[in-house]
Amino acid sequence: MLEKIINSQARLKILSVFFLDVSKDFYEREIINATKLDPANIHKELLNLLNAEILKDRKKEGKKFFSLNRDNKFFPGLEKIFTVYNEDNNNSWILLEEMPDYYPMMAGVAWSANLANRYFQERGLKNRVSNLLLTFNNNLGGLYIIKKEYNQLAQELLTKIINNVKWGQNYINDLIKDRDNLVEASLKLREKNLGNLSNLEIFKVFDKYYNDTYIKLHLHHWPQTLLDFIDHSFSQFLMNYLKDKITDQYSLGEVFSILTTPTTEGNINQEYKSLLLLLNEINQQEKLKKYFKTTESRLIVENLKEVDRDFFNKLRQHVKNFGYLGYAVKGPGWDDLYFIDILSSLIRQGADAKKLFNKLQVEKNNLIQKQKTFIKLFKIDKKHQEIFTFAQNLVLTKGLRKDSMFLSYSVIENLFREIGRRFYLSLNQVRYFYCQEFKELLLKNKFSADQLNERYKFSVYYSNKDVSQDKFWEGEKAKKFFNTLSIIKEEIKNTKILVGDCACSGRARGEVRVINLVKDIGKMKQGDILVSTATNPDLMPAIKKASAIVTDIGGITCHAAIVSRELNIPCVVGTKFATRLLKDGYVIDVDATHGKVNIIKKKRLILSRKKINIIKKR
Repeated sequence: MLEKIINSQARLKILSVFFLDVSKDFYEREIINATKLDPANIHKELLNLLNAEILKDRKKEGKKFFSLNRDNKFFPGLEKIFTVYNEDNNNSWILLEEMPDYYPMMAGVAWSANLANRYFQERGLKNRVSNLLLTFNNNLGGLYIIKKEYNQLAQELLTKIINNVKWGQNYINDLIKDRDNLVEASLKLREKNLGNLSNLEIFKVFDKYYNDTYIKLHLHHWPQTLLDFIDHSFSQFLMNYLKDKITDQYSLGEVFSILTTPTTEGNINQEYKSLLLLLNEINQQEKLKKYFKTTESRLIVENLKEVDRDFFNKLRQHVKNFGYLGYAVKGPGWDDLYFIDILSSLIRQGADAKKLFNKLQVEKNNLIQKQKTFIKLFKIDKKHQEIFTFAQNLVLTKGLRKDSMFLSYSVIENLFREIGRRFYLSLNQVRYFYCQEFKELLLKNKFSADQLNERYKFSVYYSNKDVSQDKFWEGEKAKKFFNTLSIIKEEIKNTKILVGDCACSGRARGEVRVINLVKDIGKMKQGDILVSTATNPDLMPAIKKASAIVTDIGGITCHAAIVSRELNIPCVVGTKFATRLLKDGYVIDVDATHGKVNIIKKKRLILSRKKINIIKKR
């Protein structure tokens, strides 16, 4: 159809290449390679597009480069048309997520096309993926999927949930069951002495734990990934349902946030309540209270056992119960010092544990009451009430699934260290094996340390629906293959307003701090606005200081959305470009209720913290 409008199949193919990356300059040979058309035909059509002022050219280093002419009045319309065309007609890839600290032993099974298709079949989905792509680039892991296939799966899944909410509840039940199995297996593995096992026994332990338990839970990411990434199709469906019902008294973002917030507590809230019990015990013992108030945290860590053995044991149990929440995928987890720092700070602030407990209960009761009010006020029918309940469970179980996997990673580190000790490999090198390679390592002593090091620097895992066709490449071979792929790149637009989705309503104004890694946390001060590609448990010390959170990626089930609701911090997710447009020191206004971020000043504002307004609204 479009070729008839464009009036040339060759011209159509050429333009589709340009609109895959509207900011890129191409020289003629690149276009010939990308389209595989006759060079003479390419040359002719390029001249036609230049004459029509759709393209422009320039010379650089003796070569003529072509690019799109954005000043052409037809450019905006053509961009919209070719965005849809490329998604529907090309096997173009899109970067779904790029995160620090990902590694093959953690992400490989989650991004196996063969395992994904088996999962889709088990859950009654008809669409499949042909390939998936996983990249590792100096501690950054990238997850790529063919956009057309993602769209088909996401739409099929959304339709299934709309037409049969019971399917969603069955998924939730299965996830919780597999989550409980992984937690149980992890706690057993944590107590196991691996040092006295043979290599064969080590392999059997790993195989049973990883293949029988871990993989089952990790594959449950697919419904959350399909519903809550890229176009946030599930969130958009719910907001489209609500938008015509909402009166001027309320905003769409506020109502959406309230109706999709779980009333069941997540692990973060459970940890906080447990910590408040410790705080209450300190407050009841004047000697212990004075000790925490006047002693450095490092000295408390060293001497607490002698000062108060009973309290020391309770703190150690708290660390054992909840320290893994801070481990994320690489660790370390939260230790005694982390929790002692928090307790000491609360003591110096004069915090009352009972009042903080009551505040949590009041917030929970208010949430439940608001949900009831909105359901009645906006006349939400029974079917959509069930869909909103599924949305709440989706948010809750995303957190539960991730937390149980963090426990798994913290425990399996012991196994990786034992394997590393036996084969003179570092922990990081062991993490860069793929799970299917462990048998060769443990039973045949077959591995290459150099290959593992190359994987860290740059490597790709190109998985196929036929597992025998999976490819693993490192170094130049990996780069050469990666550069042959057609990858959709979104243009960063110069704007003063960023738009995303409301994860937790409220409003705050403050200075930007871009926080992506643990090493960035030191620059975060109380009241700053945390801007991140996507938050993770490693960043919790910074998150707790934030007056608002803004992320590039994520939807209602992402870490930032879950944590912001539990801590009642205004949060906007899915802005796409926040970390690339906003710099440390920018002053921004985060209107989370409406999903908007306004840039107030691009230069650092010399202003006392007390003059920065922070307005939180639930």
